[in-house]
Amino acid sequence: MTGPILSARGVCAGYGDFQALFSVDFNVAPGEVVALIGANGAGKSTFLKTLAGLLPLRSGTVEFDGRSIAGIPTYRLVGHGLAMVPEGRRLFDGMSVEDNLRVALDRARSVPEDTPEWTLDRLYALFPILKEKRGHLVQSLSGGQQQMAAIGRALMSQPRVLLCDEISLGLAPKVIREIYDLLPEIRQSGTALVLVEQDVSLAQKAADRLYCMLEGQITLTGRSSDISREEIAAAYFGVHRAVG
Repeated sequence: MTGPILSARGVCAGYGDFQALFSVDFNVAPGEVVALIGANGAGKSTFLKTLAGLLPLRSGTVEFDGRSIAGIPTYRLVGHGLAMVPEGRRLFDGMSVEDNLRVALDRARSVPEDTPEWTLDRLYALFPILKEKRGHLVQSLSGGQQQMAAIGRALMSQPRVLLCDEISLGLAPKVIREIYDLLPEIRQSGTALVLVEQDVSLAQKAADRLYCMLEGQITLTGRSSDISREEIAAAYFGVHRAVG
């Protein structure tokens, strides 16, 4: 069995005097899709920021490809193949769509010769609307188009693991389906995906495995197909109630 490409053991982290994560264990294998679910304030985004090096560890370990990455600057992690699509997209206003995509090339991972590379042409084939809008200022795009640009920018860094923080947030259901329908194509080249998602049904359908967080701790983990709605409800809310 292939070992994890990204793993966390006993991770504790927080902001100032506030501790947000308590002894979190987590792993994702190459090419795997893992979803992290939980209510607002459960610690999901904080955990993703910790994995990406945006928030320092208080204790525990984070390993990427078998090596500790604690204390390594985020820009260097991008060069190793760990990229993030942040909540809120964080695109560069005043720049064109294509320039936003090209920004990632400065810190992109060097891709082995036998590995398909994310090029602008390949990206535009995945997101045709970005090709159509490539010369437009990024702030003129719709919310869904901006989310596609944020995903595309991360892909241009040639990630081995792509951390996606609430990529469905604030989008119309049709747009969410369009984006999630493209995830299998992204993983085909071996890219692992970590999805922070509040929509339980969407997460369970898209992911191979689920982790549920509550108050900064993992309350449930397992294969998506093996976990019942009742188990998810108990882990998600801390009480036994049905998930609608």
